[in-house]
Amino acid sequence: MLRLLGILTLGNLLFGGRHHRRALGRGLLFGALLGYLANRDFDADRVAEDIREKARKAKRTARDAVKAAKREIRKAELDRRTAEIHEKADARRAEREERLDAIRAEIEARKARREEVRKAGSEQIAKQIYALPVSGTNEAKVIRELTEDLERDARTAAIAADVPTIDFPEGDGKYDSSGKYGYVQ
Repeated sequence: MLRLLGILTLGNLLFGGRHHRRALGRGLLFGALLGYLANRDFDADRVAEDIREKARKAKRTARDAVKAAKREIRKAELDRRTAEIHEKADARRAEREERLDAIRAEIEARKARREEVRKAGSEQIAKQIYALPVSGTNEAKVIRELTEDLERDARTAAIAADVPTIDFPEGDGKYDSSGKYGYVQ
């Protein structure tokens, strides 16, 4: 601080003259500049420290550049893998859609065949309509009713044929329903 004050005073003396105000401003400016330069240490230790600091900054900058490059490489690899996974998923989705389209087409074809069979069957049934004879209409009605009863009985027998039955012995008391509730016979 004392050095700065001395330099300011020296500057005022050197640049003094007729115009004291201008000389004072110039002296202060020159003194401040000389004081700043005088306060900086221009020795070998200071230079070595500055060199070490600049080397540290250069190493840090190089390390940051390597990290950024590695980060970019990892990001590019991740993007490539992500794109590959999306391509596989899209391929599977397209394959699944093709299978579903084939199944839907097969279902439509089956429906069309079933409809054709149904129409052909209804045409055959329409052709099998029995005409009633002109004489003896009661006999024809009886024959038709018997035919319908036989068809109904045949359908019932077909349904009941697959049903298993349990045969209970007649004389066994444990199968008696009145014994279930504790009634005495």
